[in-house]
Amino acid sequence: MEVSMIKKLQRRFILLTMSCIGFIFFIILLILNISMTASSQKRGFDLLSKYIRNQSIATLLAGESHPGGPRAGDSLTPGEVPPNFKPDKPPNDWFNNMRIFSVLYSSSGQAVEISTKGNPNLSESSLLTLADTILKNPKAKGRISGYLYLYVPSKDGTSIYFLDYGPEREMSMQLWRICLWVGLAGMLIILVPVIFLSRWITKPVQQAFDRQKQFIADASHELKTPLTIITTNAEVLESALPNNKWLNYILEQSGRMKTLINSLLDLARLDAGNEKNAFQNFDLSKAVRNTALSFESLAYEYEKKYSFEIADGLSLYGNEENIKQLVTILLDNAFKYSDAKGCITISLAPFSDKKQLLVHNTGKGIDGKDQKHIFERFYRLDSSRSRQSGGYGLGLSIAESIVKNHKGKINVKSDGKSYTEFCILLP
Repeated sequence: MEVSMIKKLQRRFILLTMSCIGFIFFIILLILNISMTASSQKRGFDLLSKYIRNQSIATLLAGESHPGGPRAGDSLTPGEVPPNFKPDKPPNDWFNNMRIFSVLYSSSGQAVEISTKGNPNLSESSLLTLADTILKNPKAKGRISGYLYLYVPSKDGTSIYFLDYGPEREMSMQLWRICLWVGLAGMLIILVPVIFLSRWITKPVQQAFDRQKQFIADASHELKTPLTIITTNAEVLESALPNNKWLNYILEQSGRMKTLINSLLDLARLDAGNEKNAFQNFDLSKAVRNTALSFESLAYEYEKKYSFEIADGLSLYGNEENIKQLVTILLDNAFKYSDAKGCITISLAPFSDKKQLLVHNTGKGIDGKDQKHIFERFYRLDSSRSRQSGGYGLGLSIAESIVKNHKGKINVKSDGKSYTEFCILLP
């Protein structure tokens, strides 16, 4: 039980640590991608601006004007151009110019010039459709269908310049993929020291559990001898002083103490895993049936309805005595906490590739808030009631340890009002 708890603690530490690292990595990757996208878009808009400026100055030097371009009287006039002026040339001039397209509109809103630079992947009609879309909701600059654009109005008309954003977008995606793979590889590398770190962090907890188990085992063994002496002496005195209430109290409490010590020893053995050394194939049906039959007298004594249905021919690789102890614990629990003249049933049947053991009893039931705690050691739903019935809150903990040692599962179902049912699946 403690081993399982330690492993759960290690898994939670690993999951939490890797989740934090993954979240930080994702944030860094997201910021990097956003900054790269913004930077590439800025370069694209700068490229468009330089292209438009060069085109406008070239037109002014030639003394020409065209719709959408500057002319005499605009902010830039032929007289303002220095005689020795040379237009700026953006880097990779031929490549960038080939991916800049334009649509020029007259003052009446008619498209007078559509330039696709002979690009086979872009038709004039599709470019004009994009330009018309921008005209319906004009913005100074923006992005549409994989293109960056600049909207340039003037007195003679309007010009819309497009830049094919494909290379920049592909570069951003390539960077994203590279960072993603590098990050994943880094997380796998980090996972190894995190696993070792989880073991190092949980080592003190493991040591504390080991010391606790050793203490329980040693204390139980040490208590058995004086308890046996006390019980033996009380029995001898009882033969000399019959019906002495003080001796009866001593014998009663000695018996309860013996039960507690035996339970603690059972837990110590199960925690140590020593019971697995005695695993062998045995007749599960016969073991459960024989244990269930021993409770018929108890049902008759307390006038409770008791029935069992055990399928024949089921076998199990495990410890037969432990399985009998498991059935005894569950049936004893069912008889103790069933209502007056209640009904107790036990069944064993194949379930898919497993064996299913069910123990059902009518009665008060178990509240939902208590169901997740009932397998904890020394946990009791009703302390006064448990003391009266001789319980210490160890029976179900022992039952869970037995089931886990046999690589099975145990669950409880109850509506908290009328019934309780324990379901055990064994391989």
